[in-house]
Amino acid sequence: MKGRETDSRLHLQFIKSYKKNTLAIFLSFALTFTLLTAMLVLLHTNHRIANIQAKAQFTPSDCYIEDLSEQQVQQLKEDRSIQRLAVEQGGRYTFQRNHQTMFLVKGDDTLVTMMTKTIEGRLPTQEGEVAAEKWALLNLGIEPSVNQSFTITDPETGEPKKVTLVGILSDMLGNKKYGVIQLYTPLDKQTEDSYLVYLQFKEGVSYTSRIKELRTELGIQSSQIRTCPAREDFRDLYWTDVKVIGVILVICMVVFYGIYRIATITREKQYGILRAVGMKRRQLQRMILSELFLIYCAGVPAGIAGGLLVSVFISAISGDRGMEIYLFNEKVSFAPVIPVWLILICVAVTALLIGTVGWMTGRKIASAPVTETISGGRSGREEKKSGSVFALEKSESKTGTLLQMACKYIFRDRKTSAFVVLTVCLGVTLFTGLAYRAQTLEAYRSDTEEMWYLNGQYAMTMQAFAAAREGISRESAREMEQIPGITAVKTASGIPVRVVDEAGKKRNDSYYEEHNKRLRDTYGYGDAGYDGRNQIYKSILYGYNNEALTALKSHVISGDFDPEEIGENEVILSVLRTDDTKENKNPGFYKEGTPLMDYRVGDEIQIKYRKDLDTGTLEYDNLTDTQAEYEYKTYKVAAIVSFAYMYDCNRTVYPLLITSDEQIKKIAPDSGIQCMYADGGNQMSLSRQMELERQLIKVSSQNDNVSARSLISEIRQNETFYQKQMVYVYGISVIAFVLVMINMINNLRYRMQTRTREVCMLRAIGMSVAMTKRMMLFENTILCVVSIAVAFLISQPALRYLYRISDMRAFGHPFQYNFPAFFLVSLVALLISMLLSLGILKTWKTREIVEGMGKAE
Repeated sequence: MKGRETDSRLHLQFIKSYKKNTLAIFLSFALTFTLLTAMLVLLHTNHRIANIQAKAQFTPSDCYIEDLSEQQVQQLKEDRSIQRLAVEQGGRYTFQRNHQTMFLVKGDDTLVTMMTKTIEGRLPTQEGEVAAEKWALLNLGIEPSVNQSFTITDPETGEPKKVTLVGILSDMLGNKKYGVIQLYTPLDKQTEDSYLVYLQFKEGVSYTSRIKELRTELGIQSSQIRTCPAREDFRDLYWTDVKVIGVILVICMVVFYGIYRIATITREKQYGILRAVGMKRRQLQRMILSELFLIYCAGVPAGIAGGLLVSVFISAISGDRGMEIYLFNEKVSFAPVIPVWLILICVAVTALLIGTVGWMTGRKIASAPVTETISGGRSGREEKKSGSVFALEKSESKTGTLLQMACKYIFRDRKTSAFVVLTVCLGVTLFTGLAYRAQTLEAYRSDTEEMWYLNGQYAMTMQAFAAAREGISRESAREMEQIPGITAVKTASGIPVRVVDEAGKKRNDSYYEEHNKRLRDTYGYGDAGYDGRNQIYKSILYGYNNEALTALKSHVISGDFDPEEIGENEVILSVLRTDDTKENKNPGFYKEGTPLMDYRVGDEIQIKYRKDLDTGTLEYDNLTDTQAEYEYKTYKVAAIVSFAYMYDCNRTVYPLLITSDEQIKKIAPDSGIQCMYADGGNQMSLSRQMELERQLIKVSSQNDNVSARSLISEIRQNETFYQKQMVYVYGISVIAFVLVMINMINNLRYRMQTRTREVCMLRAIGMSVAMTKRMMLFENTILCVVSIAVAFLISQPALRYLYRISDMRAFGHPFQYNFPAFFLVSLVALLISMLLSLGILKTWKTREIVEGMGKAE
């Protein structure tokens, strides 16, 4: 008992006496758990946020089953493995009002509120009652207030249908992005329409197994069941947790061991003295472990608290708490997700690792001969072992001599040199990886903006158009531009055209053949063929205003154009590409993909358009309008873009042609505008944003099938998610930088202390401080260059791994090693090592050389 009390007092004394070593070890533990905690909290929080965003767009169900009977639906309602079930009846019935086309959706309460919340009134309960989103009602010319009746019209029969608005819903993400207007009404028990059912299973139910069982129980085909894109899968998250924890622990254990090794070496003589005065080996080991775990017990809670504060801070500054997303009639919380069990597992695993390190270190010290430990310790033994590895040779210059001495010291303490190399190597690899991660996040933000056409605060678009005169009239467009507060407007006006396709242009024939066959099977005609005069494919000639053309310039991948001076016979092509990474089968806006048609800058392209611009007929679509008069025009390709920027109302897989709006007005003076984006400034209040949306909707709704809505919240959500991820990238960088710097400084200080006697002897025979600094500079530079070379090899698979787990492959981006980031990080590492070389020990600078010579190593 008395021995243990002595051990306790001794290890406390060591903690107090070696404050710098104690602080370094404490910081290594604290920063490790700050990094681990912050990373785990942010990973789980971001996973939840991303999943919520996906659910808000694709439904929060696990799957949906179509073409079910009423009996099958009832069977599902009685299934105890299902937590929630939403029922939709029949197709989406088309109606019209206020020049707008809308869809009447029949469903139960759960269907209506899957991705929204009732913000006023109630849900419809009987036929003739409807609920709708606020922005949708405004587009229909209806003031959003409950208990009012209005009439909608069946476009095929012209029969009016009177409905009563009983509930107003919050905006649905998917509907707003595409401008889809929907009214929701209850299920109709009088019809025999089939049902579509969305299912969400209870927690713990095996999705794959239960789906197989349901197919048998319901007697349905596998093609009737579709998995929801937003179905949450924790397996990938947990696997990511394991990999992230593993990487952080490897880096932090390297840093810790480097610091702890030096701390034990500097006090080996004291350990030897304790052994000499009677301390047993087990007592010494117990004392070493007690000291280590006491520091660990102080560092862990400090680190976890720091990590929680960092994650809360990041959540606060990223602004995600201001996002409003509703699922199942309730607002979703964006509070940080704290994986308590994972953090506790990390605490236990790390305790086991450092306990192993402490036990092995104590055992090695305790088993060494007492006299050897007191006389020279580990550093002396290592010097003897490596003394003949690198022998000094006579050199004709001071630089050569100093370079040889630097190499001598590197080889003399090979273990410490190896830890310096390993620390710098991991640091360079980590920072290169973080820079690459930041690059992929920026690409993801840009790609999602393109995917959802988040190109303006307010969007006025059509779902489709068949003739140039459709869309927003130019009078309405001018009226919207003059609304006070509108700061920028981008417009696109299109004319359906046929491109003469007789030159044998290289293309993806298999894709186009399959595409046109599918259209012919569905509609009876395709997008290409012989129209009686020419072999053609259908396209759109779009006219962009100057603001839209300026925005388009950032998507140019070959050629160039001046938005102010596009020639009358010049055209810009937007060509879809296939994904070279083979991740996606469908063509898209891939910057690095293979174009579906091989147009090049300078090529000529001939189009033809109807002189009367009457293209909204079946004869035009099926190429039988042989009596119509056509105008021919030849353009020269000025540039090719990967993304058309303005919303493509008539999506086609053939190249789109883009010119200036002035050229379109020459061909079709009364043409409409099919897509329009407007901005109202970044400092608008919420009330002002809503007022601008009302004014724009009021004007745009005077035109057929044009829906207007605000995209401000969607843009903010996309930007918020990006900012949150970037903040934690920077946070990881700062913490990792501190850890690496602590280890480098500690190693450097130890390397300098172990040679104090020798350097002071050299100073006594004439070596200047400047020469000493040059020697240290050579030494650290050599170690850093070796580290950078090793880091280059390690960072190759590391960056490829980051590429695999990112969304870059899904967006068609091939892997490209980030050479600029690597060279920049390497340069910074080299500069830091040089700066640290200038921090010469005070003993080496003084004239009291004898005192320095007398100091033990």
